[in-house]
Amino acid sequence: MRIASSHLITSCATAAAIILFVALGSQVVPAAFDGLQVQAHDNALSVAFILNIAIILFGWRRSKDLKEALDAYDKAERLAERNANTDPATGLANRRELMSALELSLAAKSSGVLLLLDLDHFKRVNDLHGHLAGDKLLKIVADALVDEAPADSCCARIGGDEFAILLDGASAKEAEKVAQGILSRLSKPVDLGTVRVFVSASIGLSQVRKLQKEEDVLRESDFALYAAKRAGRNCFAWFDPELERELTDRVQLEEDIRSGIENGEFVPFFQPLIDLTSRELVGFEALARWRSPTRGFLEAETFIEAAEKTGLIGPLTISVVEQALKEARDWPPHLKIAINVSPVQFRDPQLAQHIMKVVTEAGFPAHRLEVEITEASLLEDREQVLATIGSLKNVGISISLDDFGTGYASLSQVNTLPIDRIKIDKSFISTIVKSEQTAAIVNTITSLGHTLNVPITAEGIESEQVRNELGKYGCAEGQGYLFGRPLSADTVRTFLDMKERNDGRESPSESEEEARPKIRRSW
Repeated sequence: MRIASSHLITSCATAAAIILFVALGSQVVPAAFDGLQVQAHDNALSVAFILNIAIILFGWRRSKDLKEALDAYDKAERLAERNANTDPATGLANRRELMSALELSLAAKSSGVLLLLDLDHFKRVNDLHGHLAGDKLLKIVADALVDEAPADSCCARIGGDEFAILLDGASAKEAEKVAQGILSRLSKPVDLGTVRVFVSASIGLSQVRKLQKEEDVLRESDFALYAAKRAGRNCFAWFDPELERELTDRVQLEEDIRSGIENGEFVPFFQPLIDLTSRELVGFEALARWRSPTRGFLEAETFIEAAEKTGLIGPLTISVVEQALKEARDWPPHLKIAINVSPVQFRDPQLAQHIMKVVTEAGFPAHRLEVEITEASLLEDREQVLATIGSLKNVGISISLDDFGTGYASLSQVNTLPIDRIKIDKSFISTIVKSEQTAAIVNTITSLGHTLNVPITAEGIESEQVRNELGKYGCAEGQGYLFGRPLSADTVRTFLDMKERNDGRESPSESEEEARPKIRRSW
């Protein structure tokens, strides 16, 4: 380093000047004190002596300045090194320092446990109370980690609301004690000054084993953290190799869904909607199906959850709806089509615009479209949900509350929601003839619908006995395997064409009956 080198050279030069000062002084000073006559060469010694003093003073000053500069540089270097390894918001180690500590632990072949912690719903604190409150919460969590962990542990914030603790040499029992202590500490309300918030955490634990890499230990803890979240949060879980295989399969599923959307593999299938009084076909519900070249033909239950968690549910739904509306625009004009919207999609403030754009581009009459929302949608931003519903209704689209009775909607919420239809979940319909309690629930729901002047649709009708029983309650529409399973667009088109041709006849021909084996002859 140039400053250090200059300081060393200056110090050596100053030391040499001091030695010369002593040598010259031993000759010049005694003569001056004795009053001896100074010869010419003595004059030169005197001048050299004075110059030597000046050099010493200059060297001392220069050495002092360089020493101060060197100290400042060392201080800045130590500060930079500290900043490079410390999280500024919490004062804990950062990800880099954690990985360094983990590397040293693995190199020493010592055992231990890596604890990975993620705050539950931290974003909600930021959104409701601001980022300053969020920063205070992070510091409080950091202090809790330091207090609960052994003194020689490496406590780190590795990003966002994610923390880690390297418990070097700890046993599984000791690690669980630390994890439980942190969970207990965070279960209490946290005072952020102006507000008090309730937070919890999910914790993943993994053993630090010999011959591992740092990234492997961190990945295993991440898998365990995922397991803790899936178990309901506010708990801890250990890494399990089976969990890794499961998560790997899930990641592959998500990638296949993404490519499936791009390749048009998701298509609508249509389940008949029947007027229970006239027994006439009134429309179809469009249901997403996946024609995967590697996984085969899949129903929605196998991919909807993964699509929701990855944010792919929006483009998947819009793709299926677009296909369904283009198909349905050529149906007889009295037939409606119902589509499902995931609760996750209501987080998008542009949801209504997306749907209306698809309706417009498909050339489909808005009054023939029914959008089905679930009770879980009410857990999202209620004002935004109501704004979305209002925008859709303003253009003539009707709203149906799907799976009623299984979620969170109260009678007061239903009374204030601008809905056009209530659909009773099939879990109630399928047992209505077997359970008096279920029958009472169905009776209550239908009575509510009649009071609010909202028609009722029953899902999951699979027998004539169930259909006859529903006649007692005044359900307007029904759907289920009794009337037909979900059908491909080609099958629906063939059926509707045949029905149109047969409207003027007493009965269809035998060949036409054989051509539609998947559809019931009468509703």
